[in-house]
Amino acid sequence: MEFNKEVFKIDNQLIQELLDCLKKIVDSSKNIDIPKFGSKGRLNLSGTNYDFYFDLNRSGHRLPKCTFQLRERNHKGDILFRFDLIGKEHPNPKGNYPYSGQLIKCPHVHFATYKDYGIGVALPLSDPLVRLNIPESELNNLVLCLKKTLVRLNVANVESFAYTENTMLDI
Repeated sequence: MEFNKEVFKIDNQLIQELLDCLKKIVDSSKNIDIPKFGSKGRLNLSGTNYDFYFDLNRSGHRLPKCTFQLRERNHKGDILFRFDLIGKEHPNPKGNYPYSGQLIKCPHVHFATYKDYGIGVALPLSDPLVRLNIPESELNNLVLCLKKTLVRLNVANVESFAYTENTMLDI
């Protein structure tokens, strides 16, 4: 399989700084809703030097989908981190990195720090770099998965909010 490289406007050092920086949720509501199937939502996050969008996407067209992703506002076209919780497996491009050329089942995680591949490389949840600490028996608990993802991304005020999963189908 040939891989079509995505061009990132930011370098790996800045990507890692953006991933590691301390963030907080700045939305005015004290309730965070995980969108219903077929819908999307967004949280606004702020750090000392950067502002972020955290997307909650359940807009799969034919199959159920649930993806959480982090983007920095000044480079909003570049995804820094994506957690594909519900979706299809991901074929990794061939290259010099772990899981090269492998098909990674869902759930899996993407970090934009892979030189030449950006977000095009998927890691299984068992990889030590992922550090989500979600037991397999809890992967269907979207609220827990969202909170663990926010903690993994250094969001400090996760527990200051109530969380709701909208389970209604958009028909």
